[in-house]
Amino acid sequence: MSSRPAGVLQRHLPILRWLPRYERHRLAGDGVAALSVWALLVPQSLAYATIAGVPVQYGLYAAFAGLIGYAVFGSSRHLVQGPSGSVAAVSAAVVGPIVGASALGTDRAVGYTAALALMTGAVYLALGLLRMGWVSNFLSKAVLGGFVLGFASGIIIDQSHKLIGTPDVSGTYVNKLIGTIRDLGDTHPATLAVGATSLVALLLMRHLVGRWPRALIVMILSIVAVGVFDLTDHGVAVTGEVPTGLFSVGLPDVGWSEWEALLLGAFSIVFVGYSESLASARAMARKHGYEIDPDQELTAQGMACAASGLVGGFATDGSLSKTSVADAAGQRTQMASLVDAAFVLLTMLFLTGLFENLPAATLGAVVIDAMVGVIDVSAVSRYYRVNRPDWVFFMAAMVGILFAGIIQGILVGVVLSLLMLIARASNPTVTRLGRHPESNAFVDARTDGAATVPGVLVVRLDGPLFFADANRFRERVHALIGQEQVPVTAVVLDGEAISLTDTDGAEIVAQIADELAAQGIGLSLARLETPILELWTRAGAIDAVGREHVYVDLRDAVAANSSRSR
Repeated sequence: MSSRPAGVLQRHLPILRWLPRYERHRLAGDGVAALSVWALLVPQSLAYATIAGVPVQYGLYAAFAGLIGYAVFGSSRHLVQGPSGSVAAVSAAVVGPIVGASALGTDRAVGYTAALALMTGAVYLALGLLRMGWVSNFLSKAVLGGFVLGFASGIIIDQSHKLIGTPDVSGTYVNKLIGTIRDLGDTHPATLAVGATSLVALLLMRHLVGRWPRALIVMILSIVAVGVFDLTDHGVAVTGEVPTGLFSVGLPDVGWSEWEALLLGAFSIVFVGYSESLASARAMARKHGYEIDPDQELTAQGMACAASGLVGGFATDGSLSKTSVADAAGQRTQMASLVDAAFVLLTMLFLTGLFENLPAATLGAVVIDAMVGVIDVSAVSRYYRVNRPDWVFFMAAMVGILFAGIIQGILVGVVLSLLMLIARASNPTVTRLGRHPESNAFVDARTDGAATVPGVLVVRLDGPLFFADANRFRERVHALIGQEQVPVTAVVLDGEAISLTDTDGAEIVAQIADELAAQGIGLSLARLETPILELWTRAGAIDAVGREHVYVDLRDAVAANSSRSR
């Protein structure tokens, strides 16, 4: 194989880069990390399967396939792939209306859930092939923060009925909260005892022995309690039979028209899953000093979700909590994920029978404990204190999830992110410049000691000049002219920071030149990047300004206009 095809193959299959060079002495650290993650992954996988509306063993299938899929294709050395509460909730929100709420947990729901995972994988792969990893840069952190807070709070509400032994309530998270409160009178005492004890134990262990595998410990203790106190005879619901053995591989029995119905849901999962996965991968890469490839991450997430769908599981994503556990335990490469997959496989083959007496209330407590770990209430006051518009978007995203529903809330989040981008792009920063007495460079005129040139208004546009902000730029230039104490005879535009332009941007420059000329004011341009200059030339803006008024150096432009103003 020639070096070029080998390089291409290694770029798309990162495992071919690191596995041949894997150093055996790292296996001990990766193995310990894998065991630590296993202790967290198994109970969470079982719990999140109930959120997705499928039998608990499918959580293990999804975990196994996701770990291998990401280890082969992922560009992060530390990211741990697996089931997550948010993605599982989106999956249930998509599949539930199609199969009916009563069908959740049945084979029909399993088939649609697997089909949704496959569709999600296809969307991820399409975005990866189109090299659209850049879309992650346009997801507002304020919107995502509100989305996470709303989602975590909603999942806690959704699981609360399991702790008190009342029936599930349909509808939005707010509807579920109202319904659960209404049903408090029907609380099942034994179930409440199990659920409350499990949750209190988990929360106490979080603060007292944070590094212990508290979810696994609490699950084991609750299983023992069911046997010792015959809690099933007292009406405590348990998992029931959990099949031991391997999964089957194949495509789910879903018609083509039904695949189309899953497409919107797949995009919703991508929105949620890619945001969390990329944030986790970037955090680890930043900590350990290496780079990840956002485009390859799309491919890796796609392969992980597709692999899960092929074994009947649900969509997965990269988890910050499990990744943090792996990192703290000493993970150095994706070998840890492969070892972890082997541990999960052994669990499926030999240990699933141990979970037959696992109380549903304890599963609910495990989910609530996990969601408590991702809730950041301080973000509400932080965004309000730092930037009110960000706070408005943050709160709108959270409220959308709680009041409108998951899919509707996701759409609200996407629209809010786009609106925030458009609003900020259409409000350019136009800075009035003055000369610094020491460096002789042009800086913000508000800088101490900066001196302006009488009669010459020097401005800098900090950002793009295109259709969204062109007219705002024009208005700002005229406003600055009106604020000058001395009559302006010339305007100099420093174009060094103009990163993007289009025909609208060029036409507004020509319009400004004509308007200023009518007032007896000249317009000069300085330090334009070559692509900007070429586009404005083709659009006729340079002819409107006058080629003799285009300068390479800003100081030359100011000097020339200063001499004219005398």
